Amino acid sequence: MYMHMDKMQIKTRIRNDWPLYLAVIVFMLVMRYFGRISDTDNLKWILEPTARWAGILGGISFEYLPHQGYVNHGYQFLIAASCAGIRFMLLTFLMLVFIPVYETSCQRKGGMPGRCRRIVYSLILAYFFTIFVNGIRIVLAVRLPIWLDKWYLSAGWLTPDRLHTLIGTVTYFTALCILYLSVTSTAERNRLLVPVFWYLLIVLALPFVKRLWYREWTGFGEYAVLILGVCMAVCMVFWGMRRGLGRG
Repeated sequence: MYMHMDKMQIKTRIRNDWPLYLAVIVFMLVMRYFGRISDTDNLKWILEPTARWAGILGGISFEYLPHQGYVNHGYQFLIAASCAGIRFMLLTFLMLVFIPVYETSCQRKGGMPGRCRRIVYSLILAYFFTIFVNGIRIVLAVRLPIWLDKWYLSAGWLTPDRLHTLIGTVTYFTALCILYLSVTSTAERNRLLVPVFWYLLIVLALPFVKRLWYREWTGFGEYAVLILGVCMAVCMVFWGMRRGLGRG
């Protein structure tokens, strides 16, 4: 990630930007708190707009059940606390905040006020982007199993748990790559290592450390292979599209 920067530049940026990193640590602790909440009454700030957007996008009505989440009885689908997208909001925020660190063409203007504005803007964008992407994921999670059943493709290896992981990974990781390509300079757009780094750090590396601490590995190997396979496939698609556009 830091291939275009020497160690002295990195140390200087860290020394100058320590308030930014402190704010990031505080935000991570807050997101960790919300990520552990199972009572949806405390997550309505993100669940309610997500349910409304998913309803508009998919033509699906959701009813709120106190402490449980937003439910559609016809599809037997519940948007619970685990569907809030807290982890995706966290990694989106981190990627946006640290773009100046790994973007070689970045102009560091505005001093500390400018960095504080970046934190605020990153937080706002991460919040609304999470709602937007999570609504798409929820609609796919509702509709796709029905389509697969219709075409007799839901039997065998493609279990509900694997399908859930596939939908979430494809949707979230693809959206993260698109966001990165949209907000970075032209010189950096050929590098998808940044979204790959943040996604795998939050989704795989940190859970790996947690499982290592508790010595609980049940199902993690298959989960990791599935995540890595999807991320590799998505990157290949972006690479193929770039090659195709380049030839055109």
